[in-house]
Amino acid sequence: MNQLHMMKNPEALTYTNVQCRHCNNVFTAQRINCFDTLLWPEGRQVLDQGEFFRPVCPRCKAEADLGYPSRYLDKELGIAAVLVPGIENQDTGELFSCMNRYMDRLALEQMEHRAVGSFYAMAEQMRIHRYSLNDKAIQLLKPFMIGGLQSQGYEVWNGFFTGIMHPEGSEQQENTVYFSTQDDMASAYAEDIYQFDIYLTNGDIIPQGINDTAYGICLNLLENQGLAEDDGLFHLYDLSWAIDFHNSLNEN
Repeated sequence: MNQLHMMKNPEALTYTNVQCRHCNNVFTAQRINCFDTLLWPEGRQVLDQGEFFRPVCPRCKAEADLGYPSRYLDKELGIAAVLVPGIENQDTGELFSCMNRYMDRLALEQMEHRAVGSFYAMAEQMRIHRYSLNDKAIQLLKPFMIGGLQSQGYEVWNGFFTGIMHPEGSEQQENTVYFSTQDDMASAYAEDIYQFDIYLTNGDIIPQGINDTAYGICLNLLENQGLAEDDGLFHLYDLSWAIDFHNSLNEN
């Protein structure tokens, strides 16, 4: 990745040893401690492509997944994300209390602040903000697609937003969940499709989509709960948060 050599802050790029899970070979991979797009405009593209956090073992050619503390700062898109590996399995109460206690050191003005548990989630935050979307609403879309796959017997690990497709006509797209507030589904088929990669526990990826009406419904749910606006503090919004949110609505 030639882009890595264009970083203006050399301290943001170091190296780490990686042990291949398939052949146990230990090899060296580049480690990016901070994606600051003000200093490194190409960092957004490197994060989007994802090659750096899926290095390939030179012996067996298997991909590895890297995870280590890192930051993503993008003033143009208005997002600052802190990667805390394994945060999904931690008691985040004290962690966020500490992070938000030191907002004067960690926070940036006019930015949304997020904690993420992987580089997949960090790249997702970049894509969400690149499309000027509400990241909480995007998370709330995931259970609709993942629940359908689980009902078919798939074992799902997670899912991540990849972009938006603009259909050329009003034909139903494959692997897409549709919501409609009208009897005529043709209008729903013509809507923008929010695209996701759903990762199975065996490593396979199933592309899935969901239409714009579903996104609008999720925005309304947030509005009704007083959660549509951002408060400027650090938060973790992920699949588990989305499932808990939907479950809480069903309980009321």
